[in-house]
Amino acid sequence: MSGSVLDEEAEKLMDYDYLLEKLYKKVPPKSGTSEYRIPEPQIIRIGSQTVIRNFREIAQALKRDPKLVARYLQKELATAASYEEESGQLILNVKVSRKVVNQFLQLFMKTYVRCPTCGSIDTKLLRQERAYMLKCEACGAEQPVKPI
Repeated sequence: MSGSVLDEEAEKLMDYDYLLEKLYKKVPPKSGTSEYRIPEPQIIRIGSQTVIRNFREIAQALKRDPKLVARYLQKELATAASYEEESGQLILNVKVSRKVVNQFLQLFMKTYVRCPTCGSIDTKLLRQERAYMLKCEACGAEQPVKPI
């Protein structure tokens, strides 16, 4: 009788589904890679200019310097812009919709914030001579990115 109990235990330990279930119970649920949302841009149009009122908050949510994000938007929108540090606003010298600004901010996040390996937003943008490197604090991956 004791031999059959041992055989059952050995068979149970060799069962793939049992082992997989046992492993999943030990592994904590995945977190940090869920959809991360940046604040919706608060846009005001004044003549031929567009003002993003909450630009500082957007840059803080992206964990990037506002001047860097402003330079990216200038380049992508092919326009001049000025960042007002006191008010945290960005003034673009072009009429642009909230949807377009949001699309470029999402693209910035995908390219310069989110880790392509693990999807974490806990990254740092490092400048090494002429190149930029995206270094993930979560998984340690380093990825070269296009200069801004």
